[in-house]
Amino acid sequence: MKHLLFIFSFLIISSLTYSQADVKSLVKMGNDLITLNNYEEALEKFNEALDYLPSYAPALDGKANLLILMEEYKDAGKLIEDAIKKNSDYPQFYLTRGIVRIRKGKYKDAIEDLNRAIDLAQGITDKKFENKIYVNRGAAYQKLMSYDAALNDYSKAIQLDDSNPNVFVYRGYLYYQTEEYENALTDFNTVIEIDPENPFAYYNLGMIYLKLNNEDKACDNFHKGCEFGNTNACKMVVSRCLDY
Repeated sequence: MKHLLFIFSFLIISSLTYSQADVKSLVKMGNDLITLNNYEEALEKFNEALDYLPSYAPALDGKANLLILMEEYKDAGKLIEDAIKKNSDYPQFYLTRGIVRIRKGKYKDAIEDLNRAIDLAQGITDKKFENKIYVNRGAAYQKLMSYDAALNDYSKAIQLDDSNPNVFVYRGYLYYQTEEYENALTDFNTVIEIDPENPFAYYNLGMIYLKLNNEDKACDNFHKGCEFGNTNACKMVVSRCLDY
């Protein structure tokens, strides 16, 4: 009888382990689909994972981030609030809620969340995760016009991971705001080195060259930005660059 109970217990444990592995695989597929901009199928994978394990933190966080990309900020916020109630020590949840709050214009609340994410991330050796925290906290500081604090966070983010083009986009725009145009040019050109089809970089390069009274280079970049889908760049092409 004891032998049978041992076998039954082993089968339960094996089944649970298989389910967790299966959920992890589903979350990975969901994240891969996001990189392909296939949001609907990604959502299906996250929902399937959560049907297996409703409290599985990576699945909850993955789904919340997907909802942010889909601009479903209310649903993303509700999901991540519930997730934090279930697991208040998972640092990724605070990064995600910080991003939601930035999207909603709640910059001071976002900074509190990102500070909490930094505290909880102590000892975690995931530089890309830390990079995202500092990029987003820098963006929140920038919105509050705390430019020195923003610049400090962007510099920390670059030290952690200089392959993330977003930090150079944000810092480049900060330099543009503070009229440090040469630094801004350097950052937006770095974005293009990392991501050659980044439409925001070309648009912002065009705006900087306008400030530097270089109409030819401005229009060249507006044309490229428009080609890659930036509507503001297209408006600039129509308004002042049709002859270039």
